[in-house]
This record gives sequence, structure tokens and C-alpha cells, in this order.
Amino acid sequence: MAKLLHKTFNFINENKFASVLIFLTFISSLRILLLPLSGDELTYAEIARNIMSRGEYARHGKPSTITPSLPFLIALFYTKFNPVLGFVLAKLTNLLFLIIGLRYLFLFLKKLKLNREVIWALILLTIVNTNFVVWSLVLYPEAILFCFFWVFIYYISQDLIKSRDIFFILISLGALVLTRYVYAVFGIMVLYVIFNYLKNLVQKRNYFAIQKIFIFSIISLLPLLFWFKYVYNLEKEVDTGLSYFARFKNNEVLYNLKAGIGLIKHYEVGNVNGIPAFITLFLPITGYRNWILSIILILGFVIGFISKWKAGPYRKLFIAILLVMFGLIFAGTGFSRYWLPMLPGYLLGFYLFFNYLKLKNYQFVLLSKIIAVIYVLNELRLDVKIFSNHL
Repeated sequence: MAKLLHKTFNFINENKFASVLIFLTFISSLRILLLPLSGDELTYAEIARNIMSRGEYARHGKPSTITPSLPFLIALFYTKFNPVLGFVLAKLTNLLFLIIGLRYLFLFLKKLKLNREVIWALILLTIVNTNFVVWSLVLYPEAILFCFFWVFIYYISQDLIKSRDIFFILISLGALVLTRYVYAVFGIMVLYVIFNYLKNLVQKRNYFAIQKIFIFSIISLLPLLFWFKYVYNLEKEVDTGLSYFARFKNNEVLYNLKAGIGLIKHYEVGNVNGIPAFITLFLPITGYRNWILSIILILGFVIGFISKWKAGPYRKLFIAILLVMFGLIFAGTGFSRYWLPMLPGYLLGFYLFFNYLKLKNYQFVLLSKIIAVIYVLNELRLDVKIFSNHL
């Protein structure tokens, strides 16, 4: 604890400007603690109440296959005498997930041997991003996803994979899938890594290590296997009401692909999503859609990562981002907030593109600080507007 505090004070001393912006952003995010539940939060809260009061994972009297991370998190802090206190504690736990995720993001960026100022510029742009603030403390899956996405990326991008790394990779995979099903696409990367690791152990005839990996795999994936069995039985035999898998049962693949790309609006959502919504991840404008600007940004981060394709950690992060994006396209209804866990990856791609154009690091850092100030000023404007409406 003392070591962590020492590092925190050192960071504040070295980065006074960034520290002030981060502090103001944190203060702005606290307004979310005072807001009533809305949207999917109400769904998760209802399931949590049913878990605690009736022992049923159900919504509107029907068993549910909604991913269990948020309902169980809310149920963990649920109290009949003061439900609001339980919701506040659950929201603060989301903040803890974000802090852990930012820690692993820092460790990953540090491993890339980037300029230290560039690392903090990327982290600053992540923290002050409007979408990051909006979804930081609400009872939505984004904080948990952000945390385990960067834990997963950190361990899977190790130069020399160890058995301990495999354990954390599998734990992270399970947490991601139990929070949002689309992250099951990471199974492709995990199988590739484990196959190569086991092949190396077989060549060395290290059968004890092979047994250990097998045991690690069973233990870490047991909750995920149990949940898949539960989902399979319900989706096959029971009317579950609201279901993630209904979009695959009720729509043709082509329909989902069109909606996922953004050519049409999916009937389950209010706006066109997909590619034209990519720009909204970076602009503090709700509901804004633009094909041209979004494609320019996507090309920017793609070119940036391709320029570093030979470097393993960059390549693995790029593949992970593409897998999730293609998974969201296939699902057909991905909101721009679904890309939030990958936000630092996009920012890193922009930096690599910046680097590809032979521009200087100090120029990127300066531009990042200007953008960060704009974000923070916008949040302060929203703080004034929200509190003035409630006074």
C-alpha cells in the first residue's frame, strides 16, 4: 500500500497538469452516483432482487440468459432496508474495476517501451473521454469489460508465456464472456496460445506442466462451462423473454451483418450503429453518426497497427480488437459504448499512425493535452447543467 501511495505521489509531482484534469474528471464522474437507475440497469437490478428474494435468476417471471456479471454484482450489495446504498456500493465497485484495468493498461503500454509522456497522454485521453466518464460508474458492463480486456491483453501479449499467464488468460476470458457473450471470439486467440504452449511442453516432455495446465484450464473455465450449459438448456426449451440469442434466431445472417456494419438500423435499437457510429466514441455528441469521419479514424488506427505488425504485443492487441469488432458486426446491434473497453487500443493506433507520418512525440502529447482540456471543460459544463436542473 505504501509503495502504491509513493508511486501515486510521484506521478502527481511529475504530471501536475494531467493530475488536475484526471481529478476534475473523477469529480465529474461522481455525479453518476446520484442518478437513478435507467435502461439496462433496471433489468440487472430486477434480476438481482429476484436472486436475493426468491433465489431465481429471472426477469418478469421468466428465467433469463442475460450475462450474469452485473446482476450478481448488484445482488452482492443488495439490501432490502436501503437498496440505494447497495446500488452506490455496486457503482463504486465498478470504479475499482476501472482502476485495475487502467493499471494493466499502463503495464501493457510500459512493456511496449513507449515514451513515458506518450503513455500518460494515452491514459489521460482514455480517462477524460466523455464516453469513459458517462459509463464509468453506471451499472453497465463496460467497467468490468475494460478491466478484464486489459488483463487479458497484458497476459496474452507476454513474450514468454508461463503457466501462471495461462491461468490469468483463462480467468479473464471467462469474466469477459460472462459479462458480454461476444468476447467468446477471444477463444480463438486462447486456443492458439495454449496449443503452442502445450506443443513446446510435449517437445520438452514436461508432462507435469501439461497436467498443471489441464487442471488450471478446468478450474478457471468451470463457471463458464456451467453457464453455457444453463444457457443452452434454457434457450432450447424455455421462453426466456429478453434474450441476446433472439437476434440470431429471428433474423437472417445478412440482416444482422447489414445492421452491424451500419447499412440499416436494427429493429432492437433506436439509431444506426456499426461503422458510422465509431466517431461517437471520440466526440461528446450523443447520437452523432458519420460514415466519412468514422472510416478515416478506422483507417488511421488500422494503418498504425499494420506499421507495427511484426511486433508481437501490437499484433495481438490489433487482432483482439478486430475479433471483437467483427463479432459485434455479426451480432448486428453493437452500440458505440461496446467499443469503450478498446478505446486505449484505438488511441494507441492513432499514435502509431502519427508516428508512421514521422511526426514528433511532443506534438502528439501537446495535441492530447489540448483534446483532454476540451473534454474536461465539456464535463464541467455538464456538471453545471445537471446540478442546476436538480436545484
